[in-house]
Amino acid sequence: MPKKLLLCMLIIGLTGGLVGCQSAGPRDPDRTNADNGQPLPRASDELALTDQQARVDVEALLQRAYSSDSHERTALLLQAATALQYQQQWQQSASVLSQLQQLTLVSQEQQHQLALLNAQFAAQQDYWQRVDELLKPLLQPQLTPYNSEATLRLALRSATAQQQWQVAGQTILQLAERRELSSEELWQTLRMVPQPQQLAPSNQPQVAAWRELLLSIHQGLETPALMPALLQQWQQAHPRHPGSAVVAQLTQVEVHAEQRLALVLLPLTGQFREQGQAVLDGMVMRLAADTSLTLQVIDSNQFDFATLPEVLQRYQAEVLVGPLLRDEVARVDASLLPEELTWLSLNEPQQLLSSTPPGFLFFALDPETEVQQAAEFLASKGYQRPLILAPDSNRGHSHIELFTEQWQRFQPNRPVASDVYRNADDMKEIVQEQLGVSASEARINQVKIAAGRVIVDAQARSRADIDVIYLAGSIEHTRLLKPFIDVNISPFMQPIPVYANSASHSARDAISENDLDQVHFSEAPWLLPDHPRYTELQQLLELRRNWGYNLARLAAFGHDAMLLSARSPWLAAVPGFKLSGLTGQLSSQASGKVQRQLKWARFAGHTVVPVR
Repeated sequence: MPKKLLLCMLIIGLTGGLVGCQSAGPRDPDRTNADNGQPLPRASDELALTDQQARVDVEALLQRAYSSDSHERTALLLQAATALQYQQQWQQSASVLSQLQQLTLVSQEQQHQLALLNAQFAAQQDYWQRVDELLKPLLQPQLTPYNSEATLRLALRSATAQQQWQVAGQTILQLAERRELSSEELWQTLRMVPQPQQLAPSNQPQVAAWRELLLSIHQGLETPALMPALLQQWQQAHPRHPGSAVVAQLTQVEVHAEQRLALVLLPLTGQFREQGQAVLDGMVMRLAADTSLTLQVIDSNQFDFATLPEVLQRYQAEVLVGPLLRDEVARVDASLLPEELTWLSLNEPQQLLSSTPPGFLFFALDPETEVQQAAEFLASKGYQRPLILAPDSNRGHSHIELFTEQWQRFQPNRPVASDVYRNADDMKEIVQEQLGVSASEARINQVKIAAGRVIVDAQARSRADIDVIYLAGSIEHTRLLKPFIDVNISPFMQPIPVYANSASHSARDAISENDLDQVHFSEAPWLLPDHPRYTELQQLLELRRNWGYNLARLAAFGHDAMLLSARSPWLAAVPGFKLSGLTGQLSSQASGKVQRQLKWARFAGHTVVPVR
């Protein structure tokens, strides 16, 4: 390329920017992590440059590049792109990077620096998948020796933005081996790690001690009675370690006597008495194995919520569990509750509470969680074009919106098809329309009309781009929709997998289950036949002959409420910890919400088969 032409292209790029840069990837409008409130590292933190380098005269560098040979020109352009990024001149840096792509980079150092600069530009566009692609050769099979800290910083930023906490934990420990990090910075990431045992051990004692601390905390959360001793042992082994600040924070959680009293608010009369009794049955089931709590149960349907502070004082209750109904949660004046109280609400507040105790968590069997996890699960399975069908109701439209939003987090360039049905009569029409059968039949009719008396033998084809269907309605809706889907798939095409929520797993017998054959569904682990305590479920259902699986889930919910009540002060401090409950893998988010990770199964005739 002529030198004058190269310089002109660079100057034009620097003054006007690149038109296509803004479409480099999808942007996340919220530059903080929505679930834990942590600010993402600034892009300008990535390359450790001096103030003198930050004031580099880029135009002078380009002038030198114009008059230099190929090798020196590459080095000067890399220096210019680096300075521009440090100065937050992202579009101008992209102009220089586009020129570097056309040059031959001789050394590995230059190749790695260019990859890092391109990754930093992709990060500026919040295009995290591209960031990971560009950084992969710099991290595997071993960390690049060039700009290694900057590479780890950007890898940490990408993992944090995508909530890949296991990767983020390993990355920040690698970074801590190379430079001193504050205990706060380390802990804000390590507290989110779900499986500390899978973090690679470090040869540096101080970094290795961080991993040991996280392992001790998770072990203590499995058995809360051991937590004080485990923290003390770690402190004795590492008396001057910066992680002592974390230990001090956790040991501020009061160690209670062997028994604490929990005040439980459940509807035991009125419209929801059956649901309240099911939750209470699950609580009693848990307390048979754990006597650390005793319960004082009050019928919330006949309770004056204005007297709640007085009642807590009268019983000397240290834990409040409930209410179960959302409108009753709104009647709790959180500002009047004791600061030291552990409060586990059994439903999500309708709006943010003005104040809550430090130990506040809310736990709910909400269908929204199932919809969001379905979108994430199907994206992880590699599906490209989902179709979601839901009833034409406020909840149905909300579920379509939630599914679409969650899907686009993982597959931003893959659209979601959706539709709603009003009743059973229009289900067939909607299925045919969404699968393209109606359009195919219309084309066949047009051909027949054009052919006149000529006999046209043709069969309608279903569209080939829909590769998975999610049904967000009830079991009755699934039973009607699944046969329509089966008969509208072309005989020469593979069946489209059908997924549904736990509402499709509600009957205790096999009546009409043939209509659900091969339907996959999400479910609380306890209700699946491979669960180690599945026999207890069958025994409970024998005692409660009038129950279906919906009430059994509420019993599992009550059981897990007791599990959480014993751990809630620590769960809020360690969101990465996952507690194995009957309703799913339980963890705490910064908002105070208890997140449930469900399992998947499918119908195989009259049998339920867990999906691994």
